[in-house]
Amino acid sequence: MHELTKREEFVLLAIWKLGENAYGITVRKAVIEMSKQRLHYGSLYNTLYQLVKKGLVDTAESAPESVKGGRSKVLYRLTPAGRRALKSAQEIHRSVWGSIPSFAFGEE
Repeated sequence: MHELTKREEFVLLAIWKLGENAYGITVRKAVIEMSKQRLHYGSLYNTLYQLVKKGLVDTAESAPESVKGGRSKVLYRLTPAGRRALKSAQEIHRSVWGSIPSFAFGEE
């Protein structure tokens, strides 16, 4: 299994948090809220494409919206490999940060 980039990790976490409501706009909003950084749609969709290609995410099409001309949405969900990748990332963070005391960086 490969190590996730920060962007991949944030996107996977957003998809996990959103559950059945994970589509482009909601994923982008969740990533921005978590990371406090700007995220352009092109960058998001490139990351989603890569995650699908790596087998960490799969897609499904929603039912069309119930308005005239309503469109379907592409929904994203974690695959079992995606869940394992997130678990591995969490374990790496705990391992690395676990030995650092919370007061180590202090106020400046």
